[in-house]
Amino acid sequence: MQAKDLKPGMWVEYQQGVAEVVDVDLEHNTAIIENMSDHRRININCGDLAEQPQLHTGCDSYY
Repeated sequence: MQAKDLKPGMWVEYQQGVAEVVDVDLEHNTAIIENMSDHRRININCGDLAEQPQLHTGCDSYY
């Protein structure tokens, strides 16, 4: 993904699982995400994130 495609509150998948986007840095194409399993926040390159439209806000499971 690209930083321009992300917004805070959006749910994404990355190598470690499901995360919520906390903040986006358009200049560096990075995002701060919060892992839903341990609530750890990390700064990650947006290219390492995948949008999952099957995830919806408030639920870290597929529907």
